[in-house]
Amino acid sequence: MMPSSAATLSLQSVSKRFGGVAALSDVSIEVRAGELLGVVGPNGAGKSTLLSLINGAQRPTSGEIRFDGTHRIDRLRTHQAARLGIARAHQIPRPFPRMTVRENLLVAAHSGAGVVSGGRDQVDEVLELCGLADRATLAAGTLTLLGLKRLEVARALALQPRLLLLDEVAAGLVAHEIDEITELIDGVHRRGVTIILVEHVQALVQALAERVVVLDFGRLIAEGTPLQIAADPEVIRIYLGTGDSGATRRERASRPQERPELLRAEGLCVNYGKLRALRDVDFEVGESEIVAVLGANGAGKTSMARALAGLVPSAEGAIRFAGRDLTRAPAHLHARAGIAICHEGRRLFTGMRIRENLELATYSGASTAHRSELYERVYALFPLLKERSEAYAGELSGGQQQMVAIARALMSDPKLVIFDELSLGLAPTVIDEIYRAVEQVRSWQISLVLIEQNAYRALAVADRAYVLERGSVTYVGAPDALEDEDALRNAYFGDRSAGDQARKGTNEEESLQ
Repeated sequence: MMPSSAATLSLQSVSKRFGGVAALSDVSIEVRAGELLGVVGPNGAGKSTLLSLINGAQRPTSGEIRFDGTHRIDRLRTHQAARLGIARAHQIPRPFPRMTVRENLLVAAHSGAGVVSGGRDQVDEVLELCGLADRATLAAGTLTLLGLKRLEVARALALQPRLLLLDEVAAGLVAHEIDEITELIDGVHRRGVTIILVEHVQALVQALAERVVVLDFGRLIAEGTPLQIAADPEVIRIYLGTGDSGATRRERASRPQERPELLRAEGLCVNYGKLRALRDVDFEVGESEIVAVLGANGAGKTSMARALAGLVPSAEGAIRFAGRDLTRAPAHLHARAGIAICHEGRRLFTGMRIRENLELATYSGASTAHRSELYERVYALFPLLKERSEAYAGELSGGQQQMVAIARALMSDPKLVIFDELSLGLAPTVIDEIYRAVEQVRSWQISLVLIEQNAYRALAVADRAYVLERGSVTYVGAPDALEDEDALRNAYFGDRSAGDQARKGTNEEESLQ
């Protein structure tokens, strides 16, 4: 379906704030009728917020959103947007599990632009389009994850939308399932439905999108074809970060390559309902080793971190740490065994002082016998924390809060620290200071797992690297092999030529019709 020149959706200088946090800042986008627009960006970029503003789940702080050139929709509620012809399919399907597949669609159809006499025929047509006709009488709760994803799209289509918002509908699917959902989306688009596709699976975006916009920290930073976006230096920077000097690499070369095993995970799987976030992952960390874990958004990195820390249960597999089986152990026993986690987003007690945040960690860790020594160590690492120990955590800058989060993890006297997005959102000078601290922490015989968006910085200090893709390990070995720009770019953006070929085939078919 070739897009027309008319704008179906127009966002003009749209911003959305949550307190002091700007989720979107002065974003202007136009979506043409019949277009399939991809929206990409790292975690926290504002992608889901954008969809929520369009379908009425949230209201912008400022700016205007217009639909069909006449309707201003930035003050409408969700049901009002649905009746205008705007539907959204969510990342995690939440159907009525005890109702049949057909009944789920009938409920959606009655919420749309209006019920007509042929409503049941239209539901049957949607069931056929979404590959659910043979499962129409089954209870929705009995479907597989792919079936639930199909049903989520089908429920949105039952509203008879002119604008379809797809929010990471491929999340949790394996390769052949992604091929099937790609085919489904392509079939919907060919019927003339305008689509906005938010997706972490870059291969799907490259195969389907005619145009892509990139968000970072709520700002629109790039726009173009999928090939142009994948080659854009600024886009590469926000996904992969920037390089470091060769000093840390030279130091790494002098380190011993073989280390006694500290942590081993075998066949690790993590599920969220029917969504499998981690698939049969083998992972190990040696004593005093730095291991980098890389991968695109949604690859399963945070799920692995949380499983290793005991914060989510492993559906399958085993975790051994310092000779102990922690597979079924709760999080507090992981902490007492010597595993600390520094969470993405810091998760500090903002209404408590720096000193109090640090003190709390000493009660959860391996030992409280030498608190004074632990305080001396983290204050030497970050002198600012000692100077401002009585300041409230909520009063600090983002970089200072990250220092508190790192220090808090170290106050539990760990053998292993898992850093989830260590440098996310920090200024370059702060990142330099954080990475100097990383080298110091390893000198204390503490092992580190760096789950990083700034791939080049993590690779510069790591002894080994893992790459995750759709919940599975696709690379494990020396960091040097990933420092080649093409290899690392493909790990994040996929094979650009494949997406180009898919679109070329589509255009050739259209030209023959």
